[in-house]
Amino acid sequence: MNSRERISAAFSRRAADRIPIDLGGTMVTSITKAAYIPLRKHLGLPDEPVAVSDLIQQLPYLSEDLLDRMGSDVRAVLLPPEMMPPPELIDEGEFWGWFDPWGAKLRMPKQNGLYFDWVGHPLADLTDETLDRYRWPEFEPAQNLAAMRERAITLRLTTEYALAGTVNIAGGIFEQACRLVGMEQFMMAMLTDRAIADRLLEQLTEYYIEAVTRQLDAFGEFLDVVQYGDDLASQQSWLINPDTYVAMVKPRQRRLFDAIKSKTSAKLMFHSCGAVFDVIPHLIDLGIDAVNPVQVSARGMDTARLKATYGKDIVFWGGGVDSQGVLPFGSEDDVRAEVIRRIEDLGPGGGFVWASVHNIQAQVPPENIVAAFDTARSHRL
Repeated sequence: MNSRERISAAFSRRAADRIPIDLGGTMVTSITKAAYIPLRKHLGLPDEPVAVSDLIQQLPYLSEDLLDRMGSDVRAVLLPPEMMPPPELIDEGEFWGWFDPWGAKLRMPKQNGLYFDWVGHPLADLTDETLDRYRWPEFEPAQNLAAMRERAITLRLTTEYALAGTVNIAGGIFEQACRLVGMEQFMMAMLTDRAIADRLLEQLTEYYIEAVTRQLDAFGEFLDVVQYGDDLASQQSWLINPDTYVAMVKPRQRRLFDAIKSKTSAKLMFHSCGAVFDVIPHLIDLGIDAVNPVQVSARGMDTARLKATYGKDIVFWGGGVDSQGVLPFGSEDDVRAEVIRRIEDLGPGGGFVWASVHNIQAQVPPENIVAAFDTARSHRL
């Protein structure tokens, strides 16, 4: 069974020759630069220049030698590194500053910095006037779309990997509104000034539909999976009242997902961190095919219960190893036992793609990473 067939089997609820594995197929199933470089050294792989594909999360382009070694069945359709524009960083003493294409300001410490964090919001004063003046980002240039199309065609014709595309232009509809306004301010607006919050969500939805239409017109026909993310939960509960979600966010997600599904036959993966047990019925209703990252350390995210409750209706893409506790701080034996537990819970009858819970973080011992992937590749149900 080849990689593309394994991923297809997972979505068809069929057993494969082994559990399918994803490393680096999406921007939420990868590994940070600070963990990637030590992992390559530990594996004895040659030194190489490391280009970053996601500045905010500090995710590198992953080389084929490492992906092959870890057994990943998925490849990402990304802009080639040579076409990635260098970031215009601002020297702020102890920090590097950066303005993203949406006009939001981010900052990362120069010493031991792991990520860029949002520190400035272009619509912090959210009014009709400021929204009238707001300058929306340019859509992906045609030459970039053409390059990603060529990447997709090459992978489709010359490999047997499943192909994944991330259609987020930034965060999801709700998440990006929080980034533009500030999370606290936007959540308050949803309660106290619904008209302006609705207007921003509506304009974001229209922008996203146009952006993903352009992307999927270029290379959607070659994809097996499309990844979309919109964080809706904390580690304890919903981030917003479920009724507010149903009234203001869910209908717009439906329009976006319908637009995606009209342009590609690829399966649709929805990423939301946190305690999403009670969110999943909404995802199923929206036609989502897979949920990620399956944050097993969050409240109510017991993998056996998730499988028993929702396994017939949605695929679990992630949840393969607890990335907050066991993976960084456990022994290699702890990691192996954790991986086996999650496979035994989520794997029976298909419907599971093994991946770490979100991106593998800095300071995770490379020995533990190897133990996790080798166990996932070798364990049989």
